[in-house]
Amino acid sequence: FILLLQAFCQCFNIDVKHPRIFTGPEEALFGFSVLQHEAGGEKSMLVGAPWDGPPSNRKGDVYKCVVGEEKYSNCSKVNLGETALQNVSKVLRNSHLGMTLTPDSPDGFLACAPLWSQECGTSMFSTGICASVSDDLEPRETIAPTEQKCKTFMDIVIVVDGSNSIYPWSEVQNFLSNILSKFHISSNQMQVGIIQYAEIAVHEWSMKDYQTTQEVVEAAKNISRQEGRETRTADAKNISCTEAFSAERGAREGATKVMIVVTDGESHDGDSLPAALEECESRNITRYAIAVLGYYIRKGQDPETFIDEIKYIASDPDDKYFFNVTDEAALNDIVDALGDRIFTLEGTMGYNQSTFHMEMSQVGFSTHTLADGILFGIVGAYDWDGGVLMDRASGPIIPSREAFESEFPLELKNHAAYLGYTVSSVVIGDWKRLYVAGAPRFKHKGKVILFELNDYGDVEIMQALNGEQIGSYYGSEVLGLDVDKDGITDVLLVAAPMFLSSGNKEAGKVYIYTLSGEQVFVSNGTLTSEGKSQDARFGYALAAAPDLNYDGFTDLVVGAPLEDDHRGAVYVYHGQDIYIIHNYKQRIEG
Repeated sequence: FILLLQAFCQCFNIDVKHPRIFTGPEEALFGFSVLQHEAGGEKSMLVGAPWDGPPSNRKGDVYKCVVGEEKYSNCSKVNLGETALQNVSKVLRNSHLGMTLTPDSPDGFLACAPLWSQECGTSMFSTGICASVSDDLEPRETIAPTEQKCKTFMDIVIVVDGSNSIYPWSEVQNFLSNILSKFHISSNQMQVGIIQYAEIAVHEWSMKDYQTTQEVVEAAKNISRQEGRETRTADAKNISCTEAFSAERGAREGATKVMIVVTDGESHDGDSLPAALEECESRNITRYAIAVLGYYIRKGQDPETFIDEIKYIASDPDDKYFFNVTDEAALNDIVDALGDRIFTLEGTMGYNQSTFHMEMSQVGFSTHTLADGILFGIVGAYDWDGGVLMDRASGPIIPSREAFESEFPLELKNHAAYLGYTVSSVVIGDWKRLYVAGAPRFKHKGKVILFELNDYGDVEIMQALNGEQIGSYYGSEVLGLDVDKDGITDVLLVAAPMFLSSGNKEAGKVYIYTLSGEQVFVSNGTLTSEGKSQDARFGYALAAAPDLNYDGFTDLVVGAPLEDDHRGAVYVYHGQDIYIIHNYKQRIEG
């Protein structure tokens, strides 16, 4: 009787009658990502809420939900949005931390904000960032391997003549306010200091004194003319190069150094100019020089010698770094031209270029932790063609766009393949590890590649798998399974969650590939959701389950978030030998 009863029973492996329910703020997208966590004997669920925060600033955060005996668990905000990224930038608006949660190696976890953006001039670049967090929920370090050094990362010193011949002074103040208003002042962009001189040179303020554009514009309005009978330009330039650009006054390593000299007369210490200029050259300071001719015109004097001196002060060539204006009021006529020339300095990257490399890479969109580093998908890199990046202790390894050319021809480079939408790895014979990356928009049908990557960024693509239906998003999720737990990947699963079934419903499909004796993955059927025609997006999420039925084999869980009118469902599949049984063992309804 007992044996007969067992034959008619279907034993489920997951209890659906006594779930643990975790709740959080719905508007924060609580539950966007989840990660099981254990520390100090306490089990908890970490839950990403990437839209946490007021509507004007969705910093995002992570919640900790303790797993206990009670049905409903208390969840508390970890406040990683405040602590994990506080030293990266003062501007953390809409960083959406918590979009990705993944285990770190050897312990802790990564919390990522792939939409974290940098302001560079008038551009905003979504390079993305991750925080490595310890098991006790303390931030350890930030990981931002594609963070850009803005072309506006400049230290600027304006050297302005305040001698008696400058008139009216209000026009000089207007010029300073107008040119300063064009500068993007912040700790990671431009800094500005001002020196005024006549017989002596005085630091009006140093680069470290003000951190916003508004502050320096207001400060410029309050500069009084120094006055003096002499114009000691050489001394002012020497003090600027040696003092104003010093670390003590806020100069930053790696910043482009720029000097702007504004004067209306020949220097009284011209013999010292060569030495002062040599000092500036040795410090790699680019010099713009503006000759104000008002005094010469008012006195009816020939300004040729004066103009020659100012051209000598300016960097070469003169047509790029030298200006002359008829009088003090005309200074404001060159504000736009001067600003444009500063922003397009040779050796800095122009953001009006037609292509992007890493500026929109969105690090943290997909991650895969390995013993020797972290594999990141950089889905927005190379004009959204995408790519991958390996971050190791020795530094990041970033393959070029051309490294994947054999499967992603350059003539298709503007088609936004989204390579790196998901990343993973598999282990085949001889314990060789291959990296896996999906590109769900390649030729609109999707592609998955298995490849090797060396320390120099060279890529060898070992196998490519292609989608069959336009718009199916084949390759948006991949998972390698070691079913028999011998260390070798037996099954590679590739999801196409938007695969259309009858009735043009986004039913979804998961493709199964098994490892052959030739060490390549060959097609072995597909998994689909229940037979009725409905939107399901089956395969939107894939996860390995550690032997739910205690038969010694790894099992599989597949998500279908749109099933049953968007209530969603989860499917459980059992592993057997080196395969996945195609019929699901359990379906858990939302």
